[in-house]
This record gives sequence, structure tokens and C-alpha cells, in this order.
Amino acid sequence: MTFLIVSAIFVILATLIAVIFWSRQTQVVREDSVAITVNRDGFIKRVLPAGRHILQPFEKVDFVLETKTKLITGQAAAIATSDGIPVNINWSGTYSLKPGLITENVSQRLRGLSNAEKAIVRNTDICLRKLVGDYAVPDLFKPATRERVERQLSQLLADRLKPLGIVFNGLNLQVIDLPQEVAEAFNKAKAIATLDGAIRQVDPTTREVVRGAYQLDEILHWDAYLPTPSRLTMKRLQAVAN
Repeated sequence: MTFLIVSAIFVILATLIAVIFWSRQTQVVREDSVAITVNRDGFIKRVLPAGRHILQPFEKVDFVLETKTKLITGQAAAIATSDGIPVNINWSGTYSLKPGLITENVSQRLRGLSNAEKAIVRNTDICLRKLVGDYAVPDLFKPATRERVERQLSQLLADRLKPLGIVFNGLNLQVIDLPQEVAEAFNKAKAIATLDGAIRQVDPTTREVVRGAYQLDEILHWDAYLPTPSRLTMKRLQAVAN
């Protein structure tokens, strides 16, 4: 009788230990994720896709990565255009993680995937500075130019990020912020172009009257048509002369 009781207790304990061991050696990876395992020496061993997996002895999950598509936004500050004007460019894009794309430095790059957004921001900043430096400010506001820059950027980023295990789907340029004095001059230039287009629609006599009035205004208020730095400089010079 005592032997049977001892045997039953042993079986229960053995079963309990087996269940605990089994649960500890089982890893469930949720959908749209992968788990990275390491061996007892701390080196990355396997990439486990979504599903249930049995871990090997001394193997453990070091971190889990989401592989679903995500949105990323950023701003590249003080980017010099071909005419020497610093602009701030806001951008957005989408990306996803795909560890299977990594072919070199696998261990190091797998660990770096948890900081994928930092890599995207850094590479976007580098590529924007290279491309935007070839264009003048007015060109950046032309739809055709923006589309061309977006296509070039998207391709450059896709090529640079793929070896890191990052699938970059595309980039869109958002707001382009100009220095205040440049924005004022740019808006004034657009207003003048609009006015000139309107003048061309009226009869010749009215056209000459309007042109004359506009030229007279330029003569009387010439300083108002200068960018802010130049306007301030001229006022200082006039003050010294008086």
C-alpha cells in the first residue's frame, strides 16, 4: 500500500516537472512577429516565425520583433539647396522588418533591428542632403520635381536598408519649411507672377495703366521689396548717412 502511494506521488511529481519543463521550453510567437533566440553563450541562434516552437536545451528568446508594416515620420533640418538656402523638410514613409534579408553580420544586424527607426531616420537624412543639394528652392515646390525626388529617395533608401533587414516601401515629402525672410520673398514672387498673369488678360490700355502704377509703387517703396536682411542693412546705412 505504501509502495503504491509513493509510486503515485512520484508519477505526479514527474508529470508536474515535465509540464513545467515543457512550458518553459515552449515559445509562442504572435502573429506579425518573429522571436530571436540565443544560445547559452549569448550568441544569436535562430529566428522563429509566428507560431508555437519548442526551444532547445539552454536556448532562450532574447527579443521579439514586430514584422507588420509601420508608419514613420521625421524631419531633416537645415538642408542646403543649390542656391544656398537652408530648409527643413518633413517626411513620412512606411516600412516593415524582414530578418531573412540579412546576409552579412547577421548577429549584429539582428540585434540592431530593434532600433530600425533610428537607421531609417539617419539614412533618410543622408540621402535628402545629397539629393536636395542639386535643386533650387523654387524647384522643390514644383510637383514634378517633388515626385522625382520622392522616387529617387525611395529607391536609395530601399537599397540601403535592405541589407539591414528593413523593407522600405516608399517616402513622401511633406511640409518644406523656409527661413522667414525667404518665405516672404518667395510668396511675393508668386504674387507678382499671379498679378502679371492677370494683367495679360486685360486690354492693352488697362494693362499699361496697371503696370505703371505697380512700377511707381516699386520706386516709392523700393525697400519693401528687399529680403529682410537687405532691408535692415539699407536702413542702417541710411541712418549712418543722415
